[in-house]
Amino acid sequence: MTKKKTLKFDLYVWFITGAGLTLLFLWSLEADISWEMGKSLVFWASLVLIAELFSVSLPYGGSVTLGFPLIYATFLTEGPVIGVWVASFASLTELKKGKKADVKKILFDCGQFTISVSGAWLVYKNTGGVIIKSVLSTNILSLSLAALSYFVLNSFIVSCAIAFQRRSSVIDMWSNNFRWAAPNYLAQTPLGFLMALIYRQISWWGVTFIMFPLFIAYWAYKLYMDMRREHLSAIQALATAVEARDPYTEKHSQRMAEYAMAIAREMGLSIYSAEVIRYAAILHDIGKIGVADSILSKGNSLTLEEWDQIKKHCIIGAEIVKRIDSLTDASKIIYHHHERYDGKGYPNGLKGEEIPLGSRIIAVVDAYDAMTSRRPYREALSKEEAIAELKRCAGKQFDKKVVEAFLRVLERDAT
Repeated sequence: MTKKKTLKFDLYVWFITGAGLTLLFLWSLEADISWEMGKSLVFWASLVLIAELFSVSLPYGGSVTLGFPLIYATFLTEGPVIGVWVASFASLTELKKGKKADVKKILFDCGQFTISVSGAWLVYKNTGGVIIKSVLSTNILSLSLAALSYFVLNSFIVSCAIAFQRRSSVIDMWSNNFRWAAPNYLAQTPLGFLMALIYRQISWWGVTFIMFPLFIAYWAYKLYMDMRREHLSAIQALATAVEARDPYTEKHSQRMAEYAMAIAREMGLSIYSAEVIRYAAILHDIGKIGVADSILSKGNSLTLEEWDQIKKHCIIGAEIVKRIDSLTDASKIIYHHHERYDGKGYPNGLKGEEIPLGSRIIAVVDAYDAMTSRRPYREALSKEEAIAELKRCAGKQFDKKVVEAFLRVLERDAT
């Protein structure tokens, strides 16, 4: 991360922290301290601390936990003062890391939780909501808008932080990262409301029974995200299997994925598009599994027949990958990653913008990594020599815009 980006991120973190702690202080001034208030605070804070220990990491940073329905139930039954304090306790789960706990993260989480609860309460109150005493005192519109406000504020604040860290668009980060969390919040909202009613009309111990459905929801969501991670691991395993046949291409796909992702983001592509290109980069040579070892490891020039076999690897690779429904877009990129910008590539001889952008990106990083890696028939070129070759071939073999974006990435990584 550059100094400019680091400064922007740090300023944002301290702004949210300062704003949140200020709100926490202002709400505390309204507190009517009593024994009952203390018992309620300890009860809800204890449950929130337990719930926050069960977190599921999101695809691009951040996480979702079981804390929302408890925080929601707290401000519905106790109002904003205890609500913000209970929410702020959720930030203390970072302490479970011991010496590795990040104080700045604790303060930021405290700030964003306080802002989210404050915003949700103000929406709730100004749309007719009151502290819940019974079913008759509920207002469905207010309940719904309060839950929605909390989710939007909480997810947007976190999205901004991640976006500043990753040099991404805030809206892009929010839509791609937290769309996975939206169903989780929708499912937890009725549970939070039910907790509030049970707490008021039955007893505190009744609330603990509602924790069980929460843990089931957590398990289901965690299972989904684990399957997603295993999906990527399987993809990487396929690429590793191909690379194991040739010691000269060890970790080639890993470097390709990092470069391709960086170029995609540099060119302003969405997180989803960049992720598709990343998958394609990992699997771009999977088709070589259908090419004989004697051809792949040959130390001298290939015959025309052997060269024709090599050319088939992008077609074979695309056929393999497109059988996985979630990788259909990646398979098209793999199919065309040996096209040339001047139309002299293969397999279809596409030219210029006819070639998918992902394929043009992979063509550049594939060439660079090949040039800077040792091969059986030559030594590796220096970084400077490889860059000079990319510049020479820009507009002919490679898309000039992609080359320029890649050079910016290399220059930034070098500083």
